[in-house]
Amino acid sequence: MITTEVQGARLISELERLLREPGCPACTYVGEIERSHFSWFQIESFSSPQVHAQLRAALGMCPAHSRRLVEEPGEGHVMTTVAREALAGALRHVRGDSQTGTCPACEVVATASRRGCQLVLEGLLDPPLGRLYEDHGGMCLEHVLQAFPAADPPTLQTLAERLSAQLRDETGPRLVTILAGSDGDAPRRARWRERLPDPPTHGSTVDLLKQVIETEACPVCLSAGAAERDYLDWFMDGAAAGEESLRSDPGEFCSIHLHDAAAASFAIDHKRAARLARLERFLARLSQLPSPSRKGRRSRPDELDQMRAELLALPYCAVCKARDGVERSRLDLIAASLALVPVRERYERCHGLCLRHAMQMTDGHAARMARRHLDARLAVLAWEVNETARKYAWAYRHEAGGPENNAWMRALAQIDGRVFNGAPAQ
Repeated sequence: MITTEVQGARLISELERLLREPGCPACTYVGEIERSHFSWFQIESFSSPQVHAQLRAALGMCPAHSRRLVEEPGEGHVMTTVAREALAGALRHVRGDSQTGTCPACEVVATASRRGCQLVLEGLLDPPLGRLYEDHGGMCLEHVLQAFPAADPPTLQTLAERLSAQLRDETGPRLVTILAGSDGDAPRRARWRERLPDPPTHGSTVDLLKQVIETEACPVCLSAGAAERDYLDWFMDGAAAGEESLRSDPGEFCSIHLHDAAAASFAIDHKRAARLARLERFLARLSQLPSPSRKGRRSRPDELDQMRAELLALPYCAVCKARDGVERSRLDLIAASLALVPVRERYERCHGLCLRHAMQMTDGHAARMARRHLDARLAVLAWEVNETARKYAWAYRHEAGGPENNAWMRALAQIDGRVFNGAPAQ
């Protein structure tokens, strides 16, 4: 039986190790767990029935973790298995099963993130570890905010003060990870963003739509990805030129888009200033709360919760706004245009909407057509993936591979075009 002392020694030992490495200790912990998960997934767990069930329920993995799989094991048994289970779940979903699950890798990361924050919160109760934390850089903004709901006022003060000190003192690339945490997916997003084709510019609204539909990608994801890329390019050019109007933009970039715009010091400085102001306001209000040991006025039970909520409120991200607006607009246009014969005929010969967008269609006729088309494409992809798996068998080793060899990659895009940032699966 493990004693409390042994458990405490393990906690202290693990947190001490994390605090002796640079960077956010929670990010370090999550990165270790995530690497271990994917290593084991590629070696063995991808073939387990439990993982198959998770992949079917989640329709594969989320876009970020799908990109990681594409880059690491790539084609082969692993990706064929992932695509086979994802397609089985996708077909079931299109045919009426509305229940979907969570990306299995995201579940691992979320659990690790909670555990990383818990290690810090519990460790700060120990004075030597508390001093070690204050000498260390401390947690990033993302993990400090995640830890806030479970922290008591003294711990809140320690976390907020250390983060404020980091934001005031740090310069250079590390400031991005303090503000937005670690993001190993940022280079992958950039590579796929470069593969986005330029949108058509000549013709009527219907003509332009037909040209977009002809691209072998979800037309909504394609348009949203291009909008995101174009905004980032516009912002980077304006920031490099010292465009003063950017300083009046509301909000701040979200963590993902701050990593995407990491070359623009203006975006980083803007987010730093906004977060420092919030943290300083929080610390000032925290210092005015009566101590629990003091007699007289006591803070209302919801006073501290309100202060936390103000700090935790999600900022307005202009890149997300630009992308999401185009995404909604393009989906509305497709829904409105599918009854037109030229659009319908073009649509039925092409990629069509990915599952994520086809299931968002609400118009009866357009929704039925989009889902019928999607069902057929998913079924053909499922056959291709199974055909690839068949040819892996020893008895069929003499057969040459055909166009089905890259079906696993096309399957990822047909389920969710965000996997490749809207670009065609190549």
